[in-house]
Amino acid sequence: MHKIPLLDKLKLTMVETTHKGLLDVALLQLGADEESDTLRLSRVEKLLARQASGADLIVLPELWRFGYSNFSLYKKRSETMTGETARFLARQARLLSAYVVGGSIIEKENGIYFNTSPLFDRTGNLIGRYRKSHLLSYHSQERDLLSSETDAPTFAMPSAQLGIAICYDLRFPELFSGMATAGAEVFVVPAAWPITRMEAWAALCHARAVENQAYVIACDGTGGRLLGRSMVVDPWGVTVASLGGEEAVLRATLDLERLHRYREEFPAWREH
Repeated sequence: MHKIPLLDKLKLTMVETTHKGLLDVALLQLGADEESDTLRLSRVEKLLARQASGADLIVLPELWRFGYSNFSLYKKRSETMTGETARFLARQARLLSAYVVGGSIIEKENGIYFNTSPLFDRTGNLIGRYRKSHLLSYHSQERDLLSSETDAPTFAMPSAQLGIAICYDLRFPELFSGMATAGAEVFVVPAAWPITRMEAWAALCHARAVENQAYVIACDGTGGRLLGRSMVVDPWGVTVASLGGEEAVLRATLDLERLHRYREEFPAWREH
């Protein structure tokens, strides 16, 4: 493995958190059903209202509104950070009083397109975004259609410091070690991971958790060619909670105090 070659390019942002403790998370493993856009938004809202109530953090999959593989729609369905999807996600954050990592959208800014994951706080304010660093070219048009950024910001919640990556980013450990160095304790990974690479999904989620002594929250879509199998992995590489291939909302509780004790006793995460 290369010795963190990307770190020279990364802009790492570290913000202090104010309180440490438990973090209740809800992952929406959304099915790739054929339906109108209005029905899809309504179904997501109902799923969240019924099964994500009480969560501190809610996570959706990558490009959940129209699907990762619908490349012909990328530019047609692109939005800004004040567009329809952002407004919908902000409303869910307010209604559920939860932080929301909104999967991802195709973001358009100044004629340039990005695969972007937005983060909203409990009041519905957009407090950050991550633009996918590694764009897939294997059986994919993503790299031809979109631009990437090498920023790897971290984001403060009251109980944890978050780092966000998107799907294919999982294969690049230097991105995660950079975020850990900047303070990330929990990695959130919205994805559209294919069923043909099931073993790689599990292996990479566990590796990123163990390498950085951090929680990994990996939220995949399901149905069609998507794997599902969303999971939460703890800093010891143990799967805390997981799903199969069905549409569902996965709930789990992260113990940040236990993570901090582990990192202090065995500081491998900062000795890369």
